[in-house]
Amino acid sequence: MKSVVCTAIGEPVEVRTSPDPIPGPSEVLVRVTACGLNYVDALMCAGGYQIKPELPFTPGSELAGTVTATGEDVHDLDSGHRVLTRGGFASVVVRPRSSIHSIPSTLTEGQAATLWQSYSTMLFAYTRADLSSDETVLVLGASGGIGRAAIDLAHSRGARVIAAASSGERLQACGEVFGRINYGVDDLKVRARELTEGKGVDVVVDPVGGNLADAALRTLDYMGRYLVIGFAAGSIPQLPINQILLRNRNVLGIDWGAWSGSHSEAQEDNLRTLLDLAERGSITPMEPHTYDFEDAQTALDDLMNRRVIGKAILVP
Repeated sequence: MKSVVCTAIGEPVEVRTSPDPIPGPSEVLVRVTACGLNYVDALMCAGGYQIKPELPFTPGSELAGTVTATGEDVHDLDSGHRVLTRGGFASVVVRPRSSIHSIPSTLTEGQAATLWQSYSTMLFAYTRADLSSDETVLVLGASGGIGRAAIDLAHSRGARVIAAASSGERLQACGEVFGRINYGVDDLKVRARELTEGKGVDVVVDPVGGNLADAALRTLDYMGRYLVIGFAAGSIPQLPINQILLRNRNVLGIDWGAWSGSHSEAQEDNLRTLLDLAERGSITPMEPHTYDFEDAQTALDDLMNRRVIGKAILVP
């Protein structure tokens, strides 16, 4: 098997070979066809993430592939069955049967490999925000992985979406939305108010941070909810707390990774919800950009430098 390994923080990752693992009695051997790439993977390899694994480590967290072997206690999966599961950048993985999920026919393996992290984050976020069908959501960084999941899941709930991104090219990648804001040109607060006829938005999805945060907070209507998801801009903003007080606004931290680690059963329920939505056609993840394993460092660099629009995968 092949795997991508980080051997030193800030140094290029390596592709290594090793013997294929053997599944235990209740385990499944999966031949991987696509590994989902996430911004956190690049951050972790650069030493910029709060979780710092012991070196060397294999980055990555989600993948899709086909079953090639099962342990003696697994009787409900045939060879060739398409599945998604957790795991790092490797061409073969062994996972417990309990963590294996069938891919619905509506999804390609590339789409499935990018579903777990971004869509789980946004399902968790919208559940916390109690997003309803009569509300308007402003999505910052709307062309990125979190942004696209935020748009897709908001639509599945019947909400209106205003997509905000740094260029016209990125906005074109956001699909059908209620409104668009190019914050490389437009005043974010003014344009959001215009699009909502002065009312403001009900929910802000912010995976960007930086100097957009102040204006984004001011777009919120009375009792609006500001979802803090990440800081892709590279800096942590300081929000004016008087703006939270003035209109009874709420700021919610969305650390799905920490939550899912301590609520594994609830996260499995969330994933089943997402797969059901995908099977019914209520959500449609975009087809990802593809990189070979040998180009893993290029892929991580592209993620860090915001050259990826939408999602990306590594292919063994």
